[in-house]
Amino acid sequence: MGAPHGRFVIADVVFDLPLDRAFSYNVPDSLNLRPGQRVRAPLGGRVTRVGVVVTLHEGDSTGLRPIERVVEATPILSPGGLALGRWIADESLSSWGSTLLSLLPPPPRSKRAEVIAPPPEAARADHGPLPEVWMDAAREDRLAALLGDAPGGALVIAPDRDSAARWARRLDAARLDSGARPAERRAAWFAAARGRARVVVGTRGALLAPLAPPATLVLLDEYDPAHKPPGPPRLHSRDILVHRAALDGSRLIMLAGAPSAETWQRADAGTVTRVVGSPAPWPEVITADTRGIIRNHPLTLPLTRAIETMGRAGRGVALIVSRSAGAIGCNDCGTVLRCPECGVALQLRRDRRGMACRVCARADALPERCPGCGGHRLQPFGWDIERVEASVRRRFPRLTVSRADPGAHVVVGTPGLLRAPRARPWGAVGFVWFDGFLRVPDFRAGERAFQLLWSAAEAAGAGGKVIVQTLHPDHYAVTAVRGQDREAFYGQELRFRSELGYPPFRRLCHLSARGKTAAGAKALIEEAAGALAGIEGLTVYPAMALGAPGAIAATRMRCVIKGPEDLPRLIGPALRPYLERGRRSLGMVEIEMDPITS
Repeated sequence: MGAPHGRFVIADVVFDLPLDRAFSYNVPDSLNLRPGQRVRAPLGGRVTRVGVVVTLHEGDSTGLRPIERVVEATPILSPGGLALGRWIADESLSSWGSTLLSLLPPPPRSKRAEVIAPPPEAARADHGPLPEVWMDAAREDRLAALLGDAPGGALVIAPDRDSAARWARRLDAARLDSGARPAERRAAWFAAARGRARVVVGTRGALLAPLAPPATLVLLDEYDPAHKPPGPPRLHSRDILVHRAALDGSRLIMLAGAPSAETWQRADAGTVTRVVGSPAPWPEVITADTRGIIRNHPLTLPLTRAIETMGRAGRGVALIVSRSAGAIGCNDCGTVLRCPECGVALQLRRDRRGMACRVCARADALPERCPGCGGHRLQPFGWDIERVEASVRRRFPRLTVSRADPGAHVVVGTPGLLRAPRARPWGAVGFVWFDGFLRVPDFRAGERAFQLLWSAAEAAGAGGKVIVQTLHPDHYAVTAVRGQDREAFYGQELRFRSELGYPPFRRLCHLSARGKTAAGAKALIEEAAGALAGIEGLTVYPAMALGAPGAIAATRMRCVIKGPEDLPRLIGPALRPYLERGRRSLGMVEIEMDPITS
């Protein structure tokens, strides 16, 4: 596979740097290199860093420094892996080197080059099967059975380390997530390349794992925001796997009881197959009016009765508490104050002098009265976990109440409670203040509220109860879950997204600047945003400070950019100089394509 020495004497290497270009090095005669191989090479003085060889070519090597040594004796990435990394970098406006090196196992500590099997190679597929989204209640059991019998390799991507560990145990699979030791991760990577590990499980860092295509690719909990945290690789794991499956003809299966609006819309467009199955056993979904009650006590009468009933039956109750209380709403009638331009909930400024929109940076004074009912109780409001736990202990002294013990009669916690596996379904799931989820200042608030309720209903199942304490019993997310009607929810949600130009109909990105001073950050973000002037098809919203004026966080500024499907190609040429120049006297610029959090 390698070319004879003397023909390819120059290696182009990319590093974990914001610079989206390769550095050229002389290849010593003692080294036999191929694209996709990791090497150590000098960069900026005598310091050597690990990089990835992306091309080899002939040329004049005069003045080029030599590569110091190889990290592995064969490539760690196939040509297909390099191409996928290049696509991720282009779509996210990141550097090729940062993207690749964020998706590889850690290098060995030894200076001796490891002898490993090269990654499998395959010709580009003309087409493959359509991605599938499995939404039935038995989807996890069906997946486990499929992976136990299916030929070929399988890559399972989990949203977090706990989920990866649980599925690795269930499938008796090798682990590729950061919860495993570095040596274990390296062994799993190379075992997959050799075909010795038929199934590997990991988180985002495993997206380039070298399985012989066509393979089976799996995305667990497709809707989970953990599949798109800030930082490289700056794309959603779903989109990376969709592109990977198209490149090599692999089968992609996504699991989600309530998938993202993006995946549902793709299914409407015929590019994703929905697998619904038989309706899941469904609990009774009860709404409880919190008007005049929730300010003084976290439990309404329906939730109190559910705890009493399940306590006598020996069944557990989960109380879900929202951490968010930043958006402004009326605690008399439930009206949420929204931006008239963007449709998202307005957020109370940290200096408490007014309200601000986190999309368009619109700023308004806090009104004296509610525009819905004329009431005066406009404020962010919520119960924290500790207060709920203490209150429930006082109300039910004979029941065990805990934030940590899953076997307690009543377990109080965040939505993460619903993801933890249980031997028995919850007897009841109660949302102490569901409006805290609906008031999140984000256009995805309705979708996430729906997904959370759907997860609660699946966690309770037939014979259970879901109690939703809310001022909005007729919200379309609540009524859709009560009727077990996905179509009703996504129909209304996608109309809202289409009318206001939100994903999946338009793309967004966050352009942010960090400066040593607030003035420096402001000048830098305005300069970068100004470089986009005149580009057709863009909406560039005014910059806003992330934090209260005068606080440390005020040295960070951000603006939101909205555009069409080819947004990265429209803004990339103008923004690359700012993204690549690193820290300067005013600060540095960063970009996050397709953000899913405000």
